[in-house]
Amino acid sequence: MNDFKKSYLKKYKHIRRKIEENFINLHPIQAGGRIPNDPDVLETIIDYIDGYSTCDFCLTGRLNEIGTPPICDLHSDLAKFCDMDEVRLVPGCRQAQFSAIHALAEPGDTIIVDSLAHYTTYLSAERAGLKIVEIPNSGKPDYSIEYDSLNDLISEVKQNTKKPPKLIFLTHIGYNYGNLNDAKKTSKIAHDYDIPFLLNGAYSIGRMPVSGKNLGADIMTASLHKSFASPAPSGLLLANEPHAGTIFKNSKITGNWSDRSFNNKEIEILGCTLPGVITMGVMAAFPYVVERVKYWDKEVKKARFFSKELENLGGLYQMGQKPHNHDIMKFESPVLYEISKKHPRKGFFLYEELKDKKIWGVQPGITKSLKLSTYGQSLENLKYIIEVFSDLINS
Repeated sequence: MNDFKKSYLKKYKHIRRKIEENFINLHPIQAGGRIPNDPDVLETIIDYIDGYSTCDFCLTGRLNEIGTPPICDLHSDLAKFCDMDEVRLVPGCRQAQFSAIHALAEPGDTIIVDSLAHYTTYLSAERAGLKIVEIPNSGKPDYSIEYDSLNDLISEVKQNTKKPPKLIFLTHIGYNYGNLNDAKKTSKIAHDYDIPFLLNGAYSIGRMPVSGKNLGADIMTASLHKSFASPAPSGLLLANEPHAGTIFKNSKITGNWSDRSFNNKEIEILGCTLPGVITMGVMAAFPYVVERVKYWDKEVKKARFFSKELENLGGLYQMGQKPHNHDIMKFESPVLYEISKKHPRKGFFLYEELKDKKIWGVQPGITKSLKLSTYGQSLENLKYIIEVFSDLINS
């Protein structure tokens, strides 16, 4: 019933967010998705904010074939940027994962995934009716993937199912500890057995230089709202031949009564993927992203500096690879937990103290561990954050 009162609906109006303007934002899933403060980017987004705004000149019914605005060119350039044969814009990395898995495997098949993969990898496999076998990791403190076990796992799957795994899946950058996983080593093992290799670049593509072919990826997925300075939800599904032909195959169905068919529509992405303002946000961010990945070494250097200095305070221990190879990092923080037990605000003291110091991104109520990202922060900001933590610990 449409009986909402205007007074009730006021809560949905005049909503603003000033986090990026007013705080140093360390939130690990927000850092790489920050849209550049560029008037051209903002004007483009405003101009295309209406629904199917990109479809003024959609002549074939395919987003990746639209010439004005240059969405067709964007697809070609994104494929070149990632060094892959084909690419499609999709509404998020999770949709890209599912589309690839669904296209390459049948219900009941088995795929091998790293044991630190994002939960959406597991759900994608479950939704496709697949079984998974995990590549173990070393556990605390490094959480390193045990690549040497992969040959045995492939043999076990063959023995148990009478056929090889349909896919080997590796998360390029672990979302929890920020580990840079060895894609080349994994792809070589996969290709020794003629098994397709899927690399999830949710936290690498758009942050750092990534060449899919150099890494041996048959398929890659990307999260543009996490790592490509783009609005959400946005992602990429990339594939090399011959797998691109399977993943991006066209519809063959025909209505038995109407005789309708949709031969130009691609099945796995349900015909059209990401029309409107989201695609234009990706397009506007692309030149900025092309430039920023050139400075990835500086981002790693800053992350290592931050990790070392924070650990030097005492009672804070960075988990994962050392020296660290990414801006995402997780710290165990027993010193902060001990403070929280005596503090009147308990676990919320850390969030509130940091907020007062204009630092954002630490999850409220949690002090046993910290997960954060240094991406895009100046050295001056990082030094200030270290000073704030020092004061918290020593006071």
